[in-house]
Amino acid sequence: MGVLLINIREQGDNDRICELREEETKSLLKTLSLEVVCSVTYTVKEINVSTYIGSGQTENALEYIRAFEAEEAIINTFISPRQEKNLENRLGIPVSDREAVILSIFFQNAHSREARLQIEKAEAEYLRPRLQNREANLSQQRGGVRGAKGEGERQIELERRLIDQRIRSLEKEIREVQAVRKTQRKERENRGIFSFALTGYTNAGKSTILNALTNAGVLAEDKLFATLDTTTRALKLPNSQKVLLSDTVGFISDLPEVLIEAFSSTLEEALSSDAVIIVSDASHPDAYGCLKKTKETLSDLGALDKVAILVINKTDNIYDEIAYAALKREPYIIVETSMKEKKGIGNLLKAMADVTDRSYMDITVAEPIGSDIIGRLSKDGSIKAIEYSENEIRVTARIRKELQPKYKKATCQGSL
Repeated sequence: MGVLLINIREQGDNDRICELREEETKSLLKTLSLEVVCSVTYTVKEINVSTYIGSGQTENALEYIRAFEAEEAIINTFISPRQEKNLENRLGIPVSDREAVILSIFFQNAHSREARLQIEKAEAEYLRPRLQNREANLSQQRGGVRGAKGEGERQIELERRLIDQRIRSLEKEIREVQAVRKTQRKERENRGIFSFALTGYTNAGKSTILNALTNAGVLAEDKLFATLDTTTRALKLPNSQKVLLSDTVGFISDLPEVLIEAFSSTLEEALSSDAVIIVSDASHPDAYGCLKKTKETLSDLGALDKVAILVINKTDNIYDEIAYAALKREPYIIVETSMKEKKGIGNLLKAMADVTDRSYMDITVAEPIGSDIIGRLSKDGSIKAIEYSENEIRVTARIRKELQPKYKKATCQGSL
C-alpha cells in the first residue's frame, strides 16, 4: 500500500532532528511492508484543534495524495480521535498516527501469551475513544421521548461497554501470567543464579547477540521491534560461572505511553536482573542519542545503576566517528562487536565473567559426615570439590557473596 508520510516539524527543531525522526518512521513503516510514495514536512507553530495541521497544509497534503495516488496518510505524531476523523474527511483516505503504526508493529510481532494479551489491551484502549468515528450513521440521533438516544448512539455505548469488559478481563489474565513469571523469577533468585539483561534501542542487535552467545534461535531481523517477547537462556562463562541472559523489548523515541505501561512487565527483566548490558548500534545516525534515550528509560525504571557493560555493536559500519568516540568514553566496561563479522563475542563473554567475579566467592565448608551440606551448597552455588575424611565432609563451592553468612563455619577464599 502506498502511503503519504506527513512529518511534523516543531519550532526549535533543527534539520538533523527532523531527518532522523523521518527516517525512523520510514523504518517503522517498512516493518509493516508499507511503501512511502511521498513524504512532506510541515512546520506547526500552533496545533489546530480540528486537524492538528493548518487548513493550508491540509489542502497541500491533499494535492500530494492526488498526485502520488496515496491510499493512506500517516502523520508522524500523536493526534486525537477527533483530529484523525476530521483529517480523514478532508483528505478522503484513512489517516493513522504514530501510535497506530507502533501498535500495528507490536501486534504483528508479539508471539508469547503475555505479549499478545498486553497488545490486545493496548489496542482496545486505543480504539475505545475512536468508536464514534467508525461509521457516521452510528452517531446520528433519532427523535424520541425526552430526547432519547438514537440506535446508533446506543450501539456505540454497547460497544464501549464490551470493550471495557474486555479490558478488565485482559487485565486479570495479564496479572495471572505475571504472577507465574514472578514465581519463576523468584525461583531463579533463590537458586542464586546470576542474571544479565540485554537492553538498548530497537534494532541495535540484542537478539543477534543472544543467539550468538546461547544459540537461542530467537528471530533476529533488520526491522524495528522484531523482538517483543522476553527470551531467557542459560550459558556458561569462561570462568565456569553459569548465568542467565534475557533479551528485552527495544526502546524508541516517543514510545506511546499506553505501550510503555503495557510492556513494563517485559522491561521488569532489566529491573530484576543482577546486571544490565546496553547494546548500542554504531551504524545508527544518532548512536549517542539512542544511548541517552536508553539510559533515560532505564533511569525511569530504577535500573540505571545496574548497567555494567556497554556493547558497541555493528562496528563494521560506523556512521559517526564523533558519536563512536563518545560511546567509548562511557563509564562502563566497553566491548566492541560486529555480529556480521562475528567479532567481539569472546570479549563480551570475558566482560560478563569479570562482572560475575565481583559478586561471587569461593568458600570451603567442613561438616560432620551425614550432613546435607552438599545439597545446600548445590542449591546456592556450584560445587568445585568434595573431600571426605573419617569424621567429616569438606566441600568447596562458588557462591554469591551475600549468601556467605549462611555458612558461618566456612573458610572464605575470596572472589576469583
